[in-house]
Amino acid sequence: NIKASGSITVDQVSSTTNLFTKTANTDHSAQGDIVKFGTATTTTQGDLYYFNASGGWTQASADATASSGGVLLAIALGTASATNGMLLRGIYTMDAAAIDGTEVTGDELYVGVTAGHVTNTAPGSGDIVRVVGYCLDGTNGQIWFNPSNDFILVA
Repeated sequence: NIKASGSITVDQVSSTTNLFTKTANTDHSAQGDIVKFGTATTTTQGDLYYFNASGGWTQASADATASSGGVLLAIALGTASATNGMLLRGIYTMDAAAIDGTEVTGDELYVGVTAGHVTNTAPGSGDIVRVVGYCLDGTNGQIWFNPSNDFILVA
């Protein structure tokens, strides 16, 4: 057990367990793997982004492989990627405006065709289908965010 006030910097941490609990019902509650890197990017809190070739973050969309296929995906935790961070994997309470469709508990979630959104309906012809997680609570918007490395271009 470590107890301290302020911050602690370590070079390496060993753990046998990572414990995630469901986030609060409050929109934008988050826990998990968070990064604060990339060029300064203004983001919309709660939207889905990909790490672009310029080293910044751009809203993801299922309309193109370049913005939703074999790219690093994250959820913006605030309006500044380098300050507020980007959630790579974990539990997040979505704002209803960032989920297209009416998700229910247990639904699979995908990159949406609306830039920055996720959806509970797999995109169709000409779009990329990539699972980004699962709905843990359809009433309160909590999701398990863990983007698949696999994707499919629908013919």
